[in-house]
Formats: sequence, structure tokens, C-alpha cells
Amino acid sequence: MQETSAATIKRLQGIISDRLADLIDLSGRYALLDFPNHYNIGDSAIWLGELAYFDKAQSKPTFVSEIRTYREDRMLAAIGDGQILLHGGGNFGDIWPGYREFREDMLTRHKGRPIIQMPQTIHFKSQENVDSTARAIEKHGNFTLLVRDQKSFELATKWFQCDIRLCPDMAFCIGPVARPAPRYDLLLNLREDQEVGAPHDTARAMARPNVIKADWPLEDEQDYQKRTKRAAIIKALLRGNVGGRAKMTELTYRERAEQRFERGVQLLSSARQVITDRMHGHIMCLLLDADHCVLDNSYGKTSTFIQAWGTCNGERAAIVPNIDEALSVLDRRAAMNRAAAI
Repeated sequence: MQETSAATIKRLQGIISDRLADLIDLSGRYALLDFPNHYNIGDSAIWLGELAYFDKAQSKPTFVSEIRTYREDRMLAAIGDGQILLHGGGNFGDIWPGYREFREDMLTRHKGRPIIQMPQTIHFKSQENVDSTARAIEKHGNFTLLVRDQKSFELATKWFQCDIRLCPDMAFCIGPVARPAPRYDLLLNLREDQEVGAPHDTARAMARPNVIKADWPLEDEQDYQKRTKRAAIIKALLRGNVGGRAKMTELTYRERAEQRFERGVQLLSSARQVITDRMHGHIMCLLLDADHCVLDNSYGKTSTFIQAWGTCNGERAAIVPNIDEALSVLDRRAAMNRAAAI
């Protein structure tokens, strides 16, 4: 039986709540580390979903930080003996340099303190790096690893001695998002980074009228950091919500993530139908209730996620092997919608 996008979102929110209920102490002080201060809109969607989960419980992290600006003395002053939460995403492994080193360093520095890795996809190219992470987890002794798909769960169960739980992506906690009116018939939202899968033959799609092709914007606008910090301060002043360094940092990060997420909303809403090879292109299309087809990334991250949670079992989403098949699926849907409207 097919689900509506709203039903899919509600179902996955329920699973997230079930997986996290006994895990995160939202009544105490805690840190959320690795703010994604970069162009990838999907990571901003995850951050906003994490905040939405906390907001529902009327809770906020007492310390937030990027990897490059992390200060241990400030974190410890802010959270005392509280939990450390690591931002979710697709960087648990060695495909994106730097994240593994930071994660292992936190495990080494904070042995025994509860550290929770928010939902991730795992992908290692090197067994040496798997072993390094496994040693850090074993020595730490109080690590919980949330993973977004069965393949990651099986890899983690094989190599890591910790509490491992399957959990959907946190972006679903954002909930349904209003969709602006489209200007184009079709958007090709295709990756331009190292996670690109098989080369896409876009000729047939691009030969159609009223088609746009665009990945996530590869950089922020000029003065984005200063402008978003200023916007966060102004909003805090208007709400009478000004606080110290930690609070204003959280509000600034929230503002940056919201503006980047809105950029993605505008892009994915710009066309009546979407073909995407980004996991969060797919997830955000569900939040927007957009008619779309999904292609896999280079190592199966998106397909394994879809298999785990049935996110393409609905009436608005399908996973396909190539763009030509996506066009056929979308054309059939369009014809059915036209017939239903008569």
C-alpha cells in the first residue's frame, strides 16, 4: 500500500522518537558538535532536524561548535558532566577527511563520558581506518552509534564494540514544508562532487523544454558568515532572547542552517518534477511533497537508506537506475495526474 509523503514523515518521526527516547537526556546539559558550516544543504537539513527534535522537548544544547572552532575548555564549562552528541550525516568513515580524526579524538579525550553519534551512514575504504575507529570505540567504553541503513548496521556490528541502533535521518524531524509554486517542468538536481555514481546521460532530459539542471550551490554568498550572525543577533534582540556566547553561537548556527535549507527548498520547488542523486534531495522532496525520482550515489548510500525505511513506497517517489527510466516514471505519473483531473 502506498503512503503519502506526510504519512512517511510521521512514521519515521515515530521511529526516531522510539530510538532516542532512552538515549539522550534532554533535561540536562549537553553538547552538539560538528556544525556543518559549509554549502551542503543536506547537512543543514540534518542540523535543523536535530534542533527540531530538541525543540519539541523544549530543550537546547548548551554548547555547539564546528570542528575547526572547537574549544574543549568552553565545552566542559558549558556541559559539566553532560553528554556529547556528534552531528549526523554521511561522514562516518574515511571518504571525507578530518571527521574520523575528530571523532576518534573525542572518544580518546572523553573516555567513559556518554558520547552519542547521531544517525550516520558508514563507509570506509581502508581496513586500517576501520581498525583505528574500532580501537577508539572499545577504549572509550560508553559510545552509542546510530546508523541510517542495514549495511552500516552490519558493518558496525561486525567491527565496533558499542550500542548500535538503526535510526532514520534526523531531517525528518523538520516535518512537512510548504512548497512554493514551480517555474520549470523538470529539475535535474545532480551531484558534482566525489560521491557521484555512474556518469549520468542527461541528453534526453536536457532536450526537453523548460528544464533546469543544478546541484546544491557550491559556495555561500559574499559576507554570508557576517550577515547571518548579524541576522541572528537582530532576531534575538527583537525577541528579547539575547544570551551569552554559547546561546548566541547556537542562534547563529541555526540562522545559517535555516538560510541554507531555504536555498534548497527554493531549488527543489523550482520545478514541477525532480530527478535527484542526493539523499537529501530525496528527503527534502518528501518534506515538500514533490514528485521526484532518485538515483544512487557512488557507494550506495541513498539506495540502502531507501531500502531501510521504505521512503520510495509512496505515490510521489521512486528509485531508478538512470535518468531515462526516471523520465519514463515521471511521464507516467504526469499522465495519471492529468487523467485524474479530468
